[in-house]
Formats: sequence, C-alpha cells, structure tokens
Amino acid sequence: MTLSSAFAPVGGAWQPQDAIAAIATAWEGRWSNHRQVEANRQRGGPPAPELTQELREMRVMRLTAPQLGDTVLFFEETRQSLPGLVHRQRVVSLVAVDQPCDAKCDSQGAAVVVARQLFFRSGPTYDRPPLPAADVAELSAEEFRREPGCDLLFRWEGPLQRWRGSMGPCACQYHHPSSGLVYAEFAMLLLPDQLWYRDRSLKLPDHSIRGEVDGFSWLLFDRLNTAAAVSLPPQIEAVVVPGVYSGTFRRYDTDGQLLEQFAAEVVVRLHHNNGRLLYHQTNLYRPADGPVQRLDSHGEIRDGRLSFSNERLHGWSLPVQAPAGDRASVLMMEFIDGSGLTVHELVVISADGQQRSRVAQYFRNGRVVRRTMIDEVKQSADWQAWDLAQAATSTG
Repeated sequence: MTLSSAFAPVGGAWQPQDAIAAIATAWEGRWSNHRQVEANRQRGGPPAPELTQELREMRVMRLTAPQLGDTVLFFEETRQSLPGLVHRQRVVSLVAVDQPCDAKCDSQGAAVVVARQLFFRSGPTYDRPPLPAADVAELSAEEFRREPGCDLLFRWEGPLQRWRGSMGPCACQYHHPSSGLVYAEFAMLLLPDQLWYRDRSLKLPDHSIRGEVDGFSWLLFDRLNTAAAVSLPPQIEAVVVPGVYSGTFRRYDTDGQLLEQFAAEVVVRLHHNNGRLLYHQTNLYRPADGPVQRLDSHGEIRDGRLSFSNERLHGWSLPVQAPAGDRASVLMMEFIDGSGLTVHELVVISADGQQRSRVAQYFRNGRVVRRTMIDEVKQSADWQAWDLAQAATSTG
C-alpha cells in the first residue's frame, strides 16, 4: 500500500484489515519536528513550553514478530537534550476493534483500529538505551506489559482526511509516588506527511496538570526522506529541482561593472501537504565584511505554474525550451515596497541537474537599473538533512 492509497477508503468506509494496513503504512518512517522548532525560533519572544524549541526525531519500524501480533510497529523518539538515550520507546500491535463502540467513543465515531501499547517490563519507562529493531522482534510477549486503558483507539476523520488515535477519557491511570492517582492523555493525528501528537498527565482528584510535553497542545512532526517521492508535472521539472546549492553571487551596474561579489547558498524544498505541492526556498548570502543575510520564499505549484513570495517581492515562474537537454525557466517578480522595481530572471539547470546558472535584470519604468549573475553547484539532494543540521545548530 502506498501513502496516497492509505488515505482513500473504498466507498468512503474502511474495512478492518485495510484500516490496519493504512495506519501502519502512514505511521512507519522517519519523522522530525525541525520545522516546528524553526518556526518557533523565528517567532522570537520569551521562551515558553507551549512553543517548543527542542528538536525531536522519531523512527517507526515495522517488525516481523508474530508472537506480538500480525501488524507490529516499534518506535523510538529522541530528544536533543538527551543525547545517547531514547526518550520514548514503545512497541504497538494494531488490531481491529472486536466490540461495538461504547460510551468511551466520542462524537467522531466508532474506533476502527486499536493500537495496543506494549511497554518493556525491564528498565525505565522513559529515557532508555536505543535498541536494534531486529533484537526487539525476537522478544517474547512475556517481556512486555500491557495496560489496556493506555491503548490508542484510531478513528477515521473523513472530512479532514486523517486518522486520530487517542486514549479513552480517564482510561490510562496509574499511581505516581508523589502525585497519587494520575491519568495520562495521549492523542495522535496521522496524515501521509505529518504526525501530530500531544501528551500530558493529570492528577485525578483535581484534574490539575502533573506534567506535559513541551509544545502542548501539539507537537508537529514532518516525514523525512520523502523528497524522492514527490512527483512533479513534466513542465515543472524544468522549473524546480530540490536540493542544496552553493555558488557565487555577483552584482553589476548598468555598464557591466562589478559592484560586489560574495558566496551564496540556496536550499530548494518541495513537499506535499494535504494534496497541495508546496515550495520553500532559502537564500543565504555571505558577504565577506558583513553578517549572513537570509531570505525565505514560500509558494505553491498549481496548474503547471510556480507562484511564490517573500518579504521583498512576489512572483511566478514558467518553463522555457532549452537546447542540449538543459532545463530552463523564467521568473517574473515585482517588489512590494512601492518602488516599482521589477525583475526578470532566467534560470538554466544542466541536464544532469548538478549545475544551475541564473541571470537577473532589474527594471524601473522600463529601464535597467542593475543586473546579477549567480553560478551554483548542487551539493546535495537531501534538503531535509540541511534543515535538521540548521535546527540542531540554532537550538544547541
């Protein structure tokens, strides 16, 4: 089952085994909250636990472990503040609901699938040493404990095209040494490219919060390593090639005299989000005698056309024919500061996708006021690794 078919129930209703396969396919993979962390960091202001700035990664792996169930997942979640340890380490077994929905089911409808949470009997509940998935698959059922009230009940939210997994109200209860009777609240939202969760525990007598994860109410994880799976319309392949590029930026006056030259880096990203194909480009300029300048552009590819904007301008891009297997596009941009400045840029990408050349002319009232030339070499197709490295640096 592919990610796209995982979110397309036949006839609008899920059969139990199809639902299990869909949830397993969507849940499995590598996840990171780096974009949420970066957004909170860019927001500024005083630190607050509701705006988490701690980088987290999650790996969810499928196990062949018939002693634990037919569809078994093993996941490990790491936190930047705990190097060498796994903050959350669980095994879940997905099974169909075997009884009608009772009063614990909410207005969103009956649960379709139960994710039975299996806790390791030995060692601490949290902050554990990492384990190879192959070793976990060999463990017997007796090496795990299960608290039925702490299982996740998954329901399909058709209008939002997502799965919601949650515990029953006050169902996951335990005795805390100092807080007395406590119950846990955990909920998850699962989409093809996003995983959301929230987690907190409440004191049962007065419902005051005993503990909650940074970022409550929701932590947002994006799926990693999906760039290769993003399919582009043929005409857009000439406009956008995701990856990390480095090169040299040169600015000239109207007579062709070089005004300034400095190193530059460009990161081009594409990802699917609820059926939309979103674009995000970061330009980093590194003048020798000044601080690094960053410019982020966001846009969307729709109907064979890329539209984008940033704090300086808005524009659009379309492909043009190029010889020798090269790919080319023209960008038309207009500054939003009322200056009347417009930009016409030609971008040429080599046939192998490794070289990129850009020439831009800046106009005001039909007259050229300056020109720029940028020559770039593709350093990597893995823009997600670049984002993770930047997030780790900014929060370290």
